[in-house]
Amino acid sequence: MDRTESMATASRDAGGGSVAPPVDAAVGVGGRFALHALGYSIPAVANRLPYMLGGLTFLGLAVLVVTGMWLDQYYNPDPLAAHASVVYTVTRAPLGAWVRALHYWAACVVLVSIMAHLVYVFRRRSYTRPREVTWWSGVLMLVLVAGLAFTGTVLRADQEGGEALAHAVAAAELLGPLGAPLSRDFAASASLLTRLHNAHVSLLPLLLVATIALHFWLIRHLGINAASEARAVFSAHLRRLAGFGLVGFAALSLLAALFPPALGHRAVEGVEVTKPFWPFLWIYTLENTLGLWGMIIGPAVLIGFLIAVPLLDRGHERPTWLTGLAAALFVALLGALIYGFFAPQMQHIGM
Repeated sequence: MDRTESMATASRDAGGGSVAPPVDAAVGVGGRFALHALGYSIPAVANRLPYMLGGLTFLGLAVLVVTGMWLDQYYNPDPLAAHASVVYTVTRAPLGAWVRALHYWAACVVLVSIMAHLVYVFRRRSYTRPREVTWWSGVLMLVLVAGLAFTGTVLRADQEGGEALAHAVAAAELLGPLGAPLSRDFAASASLLTRLHNAHVSLLPLLLVATIALHFWLIRHLGINAASEARAVFSAHLRRLAGFGLVGFAALSLLAALFPPALGHRAVEGVEVTKPFWPFLWIYTLENTLGLWGMIIGPAVLIGFLIAVPLLDRGHERPTWLTGLAAALFVALLGALIYGFFAPQMQHIGM
């Protein structure tokens, strides 16, 4: 007979009636949510900051979800009212300017952290058998986050957003049937801006949540790739991650207060006077050198290489040529970003 049953029996003997057994004090909130399941073993090296880049990316995405839900309460996806609704959010909504700035800086951090995470995973060869699908799900997350960054830029409906949309339409025309979803006539009942808004707040986030769930599932059951035999408890890892996350959130909050992102005037069609959001400046460089096909060829080459990595590295050691190719691609990407930042503004689509 356990302690709970003994107490219930003693109560019946003393009072002569049936009473409900008391709740064990040890079964608190953690017990009800089965938090003991988080006490599984992981490599101790995973408590180092570089191994937490994936977790920090997840926390950044959580900030984006919360701030995005708040911002969407004031957003009007009608092409004629979208820019005015953003202006209203910044100037009149409670904490509007700060929340929008926090959303912007969180997006910047997520884009940097997810790329850094992929680079670090590549360095450790954590894409090899049996973790190929884990790697591919990470690549898909990068694509989806980039899609969210693009659609978020368009939703501002300022000059930069309008030009980003025009470039997307031009790329869709080059792709023919493959680019149909980005054509203005794909759905006559809704404007392209409205459809991109729907993608930004529902389609892309749902795909991202599903991909993150798959990614976490695979990491949980395939384990973290680490040579060290020292072990730690995952719940302790979570506490450390939460600490880094709180520090990061404080830094983001300060950035949002001190350096709010600019909002341009309402988009004027037929004018091309801006550069894209900074993560896409490398594509801008390719447009300057290769024309409109550059914004299709560049991302296709990068994503194609990332997808092919686990298929090209099947031995006990990574081939030297693959390491060299990855390094050359990374340097070219970084160089294109820097060049795009300093390059003079150019016309690309004859606006």
